Amino acid sequence: MTPAGTPARTRALPAAVIRAAAMLLLVTTAQAADTQWWIADSPDDYAKAESHGVIVHQDGSLELGPRVLTAPDDSMTTVWALGVLKDGSVALGGDKGRIDRWTERGGVKPWVKLPVGQVLSLGTDGDGLVAGTGPEGLIYRIGASGDTSLFARTGERYVWGLAPAGSGAWYAATGTKGRLLRVTRGKSTIAFDSDESNLVSIVSDGAGGVFAGGDSHGKVVHLTAQGRTTTVFDAGEDEIRALALVDGALYAAGLSAPAVSGGGNEEDETPSPARAAASGARAVVYRIVPDSVATTRWTSPQPYVYALLATPQGVLAATGNRGGVYRLEGGEGASQWLAAPQGQITALVARGGEVYAASANPAALLRLGPGKAERGELLSPALDARRIARFGRVRWRGAGHAELEARSGNTDPPDTTWSPWKKGANGADGMRIEAPPARYLQWKLTLTGTDTRISTVEASWREQNLPPRVEELKVSVQGQDVREGELSPRNEPITQALPGGQRVEYSLPPKSSARSLREVPVYAQGLRTATWRGVDPNGDALRYQLDLEADPGSQWIPLEDDVRDNAYTFDTHALPDGRYRLRVRASDKDGNAAGEDRTGEAVSAPFTVDNTPPSVTSLEANAGKGGIRVEAKAEDAESTLSRLEVAVDGEDWRPVTPNGGFADAREVTIDTTVPGVQPGTHTIGVRAVDSAGNATTRARIVTVPGK
Repeated sequence: MTPAGTPARTRALPAAVIRAAAMLLLVTTAQAADTQWWIADSPDDYAKAESHGVIVHQDGSLELGPRVLTAPDDSMTTVWALGVLKDGSVALGGDKGRIDRWTERGGVKPWVKLPVGQVLSLGTDGDGLVAGTGPEGLIYRIGASGDTSLFARTGERYVWGLAPAGSGAWYAATGTKGRLLRVTRGKSTIAFDSDESNLVSIVSDGAGGVFAGGDSHGKVVHLTAQGRTTTVFDAGEDEIRALALVDGALYAAGLSAPAVSGGGNEEDETPSPARAAASGARAVVYRIVPDSVATTRWTSPQPYVYALLATPQGVLAATGNRGGVYRLEGGEGASQWLAAPQGQITALVARGGEVYAASANPAALLRLGPGKAERGELLSPALDARRIARFGRVRWRGAGHAELEARSGNTDPPDTTWSPWKKGANGADGMRIEAPPARYLQWKLTLTGTDTRISTVEASWREQNLPPRVEELKVSVQGQDVREGELSPRNEPITQALPGGQRVEYSLPPKSSARSLREVPVYAQGLRTATWRGVDPNGDALRYQLDLEADPGSQWIPLEDDVRDNAYTFDTHALPDGRYRLRVRASDKDGNAAGEDRTGEAVSAPFTVDNTPPSVTSLEANAGKGGIRVEAKAEDAESTLSRLEVAVDGEDWRPVTPNGGFADAREVTIDTTVPGVQPGTHTIGVRAVDSAGNATTRARIVTVPGK
């Protein structure tokens, strides 16, 4: 491919820069018609990538890294520790009490099976090894031929780390009582009893003593050969998971979330690497000069640092829950040497110019070096367009030789439903992505040549415009949202001084009034409100067109053609009474190129337009014993009658129960007596209200004779 180093970076304008899918996603403010870019040019952009034989430098550039060999270990799930034997083979200690062995010729093979649950730590001892275990807290010696013998019983549950103490003795970092033991000729003595639950990391100080780190209080302690113990560092994190000593400076990995589950639980006998990071978990590597200064050396992009290793190339850090190996460099940066598909890199060990890394989930041994890879590969994470998208070009910028491939799919992580990897014709503008529209894109970059250095990888995409939807369309009943009753007057608080000098403040409740509106107010008569929810899969702004249909299959009557809100109130006085349906059509044309806009619509349930009040077709009012007898009949042509009421002399309207007990028909009669009317001439009124809120009244004059 010809490096695309000259043309300026293409962006949709106007544009705002955000991070997404662990890549730099340039997003406009943002419409489906715009071309957008995923741009990878910093270490954070590769935090979820996979790479073999490729170094990601702290400036985000890529070049060939150490040669990587991967040897799966099918007999274990978790490898806890590594040890190099005198013959150059590498031992792997892990779950099921197993110690497997790797050789150049045979790969990883089963070697030793101890009668324990976990082999948690290994140390080279002459031509063999010593092995710390859990949950039995035993230490074994393994000879070069695989013969085993019990070296010591610690009386603890877990032996998390081992360091030589000279003259055949060993220091053991243990739990769950957080003790540092000295083990000599099968006898264990307490060298230091800490306030940690577990001492999970240990490294020799080169002078017969050790540094150790705990998992509860984040302290690093120094035990000298003379038995003096001091705290050299108290981290802000809870756990010091790994230690390394380089030229008198101590490197310590502090974790804010436990890296190992089970280690501190008396009933949990199967510790395992943390499978999921706690919210906000972080891992920090500190550089500590004892009795001098401690500084933050590096903050990991992954939540866990499981191991540190001092090498001639610098300090290496092993991470999870995205298995990786990083080399700490100048300042507070680091280069990524390896990004493995395994969940965790749990242990590191050096042999000559080679570095060996152990992984968990699944278990494997990875060799980095010797020498530089002739070919390296970096696989991007699944880049999320959030919606179905079309893909344009992918290209790299830099110098040397590299090839790109791409594929697409609708699942994260990728599975067998994704499209196959496709290469394309490479040119100055990169490679055309021959992948079908999908939500996710993934690219693969292959580097060759020692002079190849890539500064940026870019991939363009554009949303597949999808039609909008109109949901939850409703047309309110006339007057439905009108509150019955009068407006409550404002009541200012009253302040009063009590005889003892105490002041109180209170508000009087408003005076109740029986006069309430039983029909739609004049200002609301004929008004109907439609509400809906507009949904656009691409997030485009929507505008709406509203139409009415009088009869199924008839022509739609335009109501409004440019509505921007999700509600619209319209006056039905210009419409004949009858049954109607409302159609709301949504368009996303404001957010798309000409000819690429889409529409969606919804039609309401039928609703009734009724602006004609009912009629009181007959009314008889006569003075009777104890009051006025009222007989009336009311009718409505369109709606059911919802209420009949009577009032004497213009007083409050009082509801009357219709004959039959229900107001649920278009014709209703009443026969009732209004009691307690004083002798004299009175007016008696009847009011009928239909279900649309229309009302009508009719009255009579009645004389009630004296006694």
